[in-house]
Amino acid sequence: MIDFEAIALADQFLVVINAAIAALLGSAIGWERDRAGKSVGPRTMALVGASAAAIVNIGQILDVNAKFGDPTRAMHAIITGIGFLGAGLIFQTRDSGTKGVTTAATVFATAAMGCAVGLGFQVASVGLTVIILIVLRSTHMLEITANRRHDDE
Repeated sequence: MIDFEAIALADQFLVVINAAIAALLGSAIGWERDRAGKSVGPRTMALVGASAAAIVNIGQILDVNAKFGDPTRAMHAIITGIGFLGAGLIFQTRDSGTKGVTTAATVFATAAMGCAVGLGFQVASVGLTVIILIVLRSTHMLEITANRRHDDE
């Protein structure tokens, strides 16, 4: 049986701090998606990042303190849950084909960033957030340029 009273307040505050860090980073990713006119914005991405960080961090603390948790099992559950969330974002249209794949991938990447924060990789998660933003921003610019060229033909 787990003695939850044995889990230090400092560990519990660490979960909250990590969730806040992941929420801020997720909000930045969501802001970019919102600015691009996509369906998933800062609130959703903040929740994805924060919840992933909290779940993994709690699993890690339980593993160390209570010899009961396992952060890798927590990450597996997150991956499964995000897969279902992502599947709901992807849909087919008759005129323009498949939509929402990039948004679903961005939700997955945000969850990965949250997992990194939860495992204590705060600096790496900032780097991952920057990479995500660069990919989303640069590919968006390339798509605009390609569409302009296509429209000119």
